[in-house]
Amino acid sequence: MLEYVFFQETPRKRFQDFLTAQGLAWTLEPGDLETLVVVDEAGLDDELAERIEAIYDELFSAEQSVQVTNLPQSARDDDGSGVVIQLPDGVRVDVALPQELIQRLLTVITVEELGTLVDAITHAVTRREGAGA
Repeated sequence: MLEYVFFQETPRKRFQDFLTAQGLAWTLEPGDLETLVVVDEAGLDDELAERIEAIYDELFSAEQSVQVTNLPQSARDDDGSGVVIQLPDGVRVDVALPQELIQRLLTVITVEELGTLVDAITHAVTRREGAGA
């Protein structure tokens, strides 16, 4: 059995859909903060195993680069929503945003797309700061 951890529903469902399309059996093991997708290794060849790892890495990376979350009281405004951004040096920063804004964004883009946008902005800003500009 292979186990893949997810903290958000959208990337987990995309991973499950991929597994199902490949004809693989899988189960879910919910935890307090995460859900494990457990994959039966029967019928896995090396090529399919590599494709599974590649899609998992892509989805997990997008999931980790930005997380829409309920922020702790110390990092939030009154409605308590925001994103958690991981900087290139590994530091995670809570960014408070109005819940209405996040909900509106997620009606037109996915969490993964929001992650790509935030990641691009984060890298551009940190490169600029590091250049002494």
